[in-house]
Amino acid sequence: GRAPPVTQYVMARSSLADALLQRQVASLARVVRIPRFFSPADIEQVGRVERAHHERLGRPREARPGWHTTYLSAGGLFRATVPELHRRLSELRHRVDVSRFDGGDAASASELLRSLNVRCIELHDGRAGGSLNDPRHFDNGSTVTVDVLLEDSFTGGAFGTTEAGGALHEHEFSVGDALVFPSYKYHSVGRITGG
Repeated sequence: GRAPPVTQYVMARSSLADALLQRQVASLARVVRIPRFFSPADIEQVGRVERAHHERLGRPREARPGWHTTYLSAGGLFRATVPELHRRLSELRHRVDVSRFDGGDAASASELLRSLNVRCIELHDGRAGGSLNDPRHFDNGSTVTVDVLLEDSFTGGAFGTTEAGGALHEHEFSVGDALVFPSYKYHSVGRITGG
């Protein structure tokens, strides 16, 4: 089974930016789900980029048992190969929930989000036994994270976020869906049990 590719954004500094980088404040933001953001044809395009990456740079080593990460943005590959998907993923940064930050000032939020650039695009490939099962994991160095589920031919592997108060919330996540949230919000992928 494959875990979602992850798009992360990096930003300029501002009071809103500072707030987004506070894990306690980020835990208050909701995860925004965009159903069927990627079509089956989009997912196939991502697969072609992954294969091109492996041909050029080789398959990545396991980062942990049952888990590989391919950096699809390495050398500008993703942007050059599938510019329209890159553009669409980039636009999702505007969907992040900033209502709990900077007094909900829409103008400053819009200005900050416009200034963000894609930092990296990762494809996580998990197998039975693999996980990112660290409830205190966050994407250090990024501001907004976007996850898109590419396939669901596995069991287990639920995507969850640690909410204010410490409770783990598992999110509905179907093939092609995108989840958008502040990168400093704790998030994890449960153990993949099969597939």
